[in-house]
Amino acid sequence: MLSKSPVVLIGTAFINSSSHHSSPRLMAKSLSRPASTTSFASTSSNDNDSSCKPRILCLHGKFQSAAVFSNKIAGARRKIAREYELHFLDGPIILEPENEDARAWWLRLEDGSHTMVEEAFEYVAEQTKNDKYDAIIGFSQGGTLATALALSGVLPNVRAILTAGAPHIPEAFEVAKKMAESQPDWVETGRSLPKFHLAGETDAMVSLDWTRELVESGGNGEFIVHEQGHLFPTRSARVKEMLDFLGGELLDNK
Repeated sequence: MLSKSPVVLIGTAFINSSSHHSSPRLMAKSLSRPASTTSFASTSSNDNDSSCKPRILCLHGKFQSAAVFSNKIAGARRKIAREYELHFLDGPIILEPENEDARAWWLRLEDGSHTMVEEAFEYVAEQTKNDKYDAIIGFSQGGTLATALALSGVLPNVRAILTAGAPHIPEAFEVAKKMAESQPDWVETGRSLPKFHLAGETDAMVSLDWTRELVESGGNGEFIVHEQGHLFPTRSARVKEMLDFLGGELLDNK
């Protein structure tokens, strides 16, 4: 029987180098390879509680961090962590030098294109190289990355993807296909993975159509519209839907 003690792990590794890239409104420190893999700090009093739980990698949105994302979804996180071991990973780009909790996975340029996307995939591959994950949860930019990672073969053991407020970014899927070139079947295998995409009816940042495009590119995805805006839902009814989805893919199919 799975332990009911929540296990939540926060990734502490981050990128901090001297050269810069520009975005429409921001200057962000550039990504470089970290000296070591991410270390995780457990909030559980007994790490052995997590030994038999499926593991989920959690990717935050832009202007968040591992800790911020974990705190913002605390209501959902506590329920999900009863059955799953959650790892929250920091994004590699620090957007505001004075605020290490303002991070991103890649940058948007003035012409609307995106840069440092491939580096984001490489960063996740490096940070998770000693770990295996059964699923990925992602919010906003992190949800886009989660969906594209499924097609790339970077995390070959993943069996389910869950996102909220995630837009379609073509460059992410271009990088995924490039990374899967050595094993072309990874793309179709990734497209066949079950995916659960939540979108906010009043989301002023990511339109429903933008998430629909993500669903189409990612393949095999449920598209669920909730009544709120740009957030990761934490209301009980929505969390139950998430748990039903994850349970069906990770617990029932063990």
